[in-house]
Amino acid sequence: MKKKEFIDRVAEASGVKRGEARKAVEAALKELGDALQRGEELNLPPLGKMTVKRQQDGGGAYVIVARLRRSKTMLGEEVEGGKTAQEAPETVTEEI
Repeated sequence: MKKKEFIDRVAEASGVKRGEARKAVEAALKELGDALQRGEELNLPPLGKMTVKRQQDGGGAYVIVARLRRSKTMLGEEVEGGKTAQEAPETVTEEI
């Protein structure tokens, strides 16, 4: 998803004008990027918990390898034995 589409989705989901959504999204993305570059852990439900695993200055870019951990509760998935995630919470880990 590109930033324009993300802004459009946020505007629609929040019921605010696209211009206002753009300002909020750009500010939020900047703060998230700065926090990750400082090596801070982010705990942002429903997105999940993100921790920085490695950082490297790649010349023209700053490379950050992070791990995103999302609770199945946030995903609304069923887990073992037909129980809902609320009854048997576990986590899904995605490497980005």
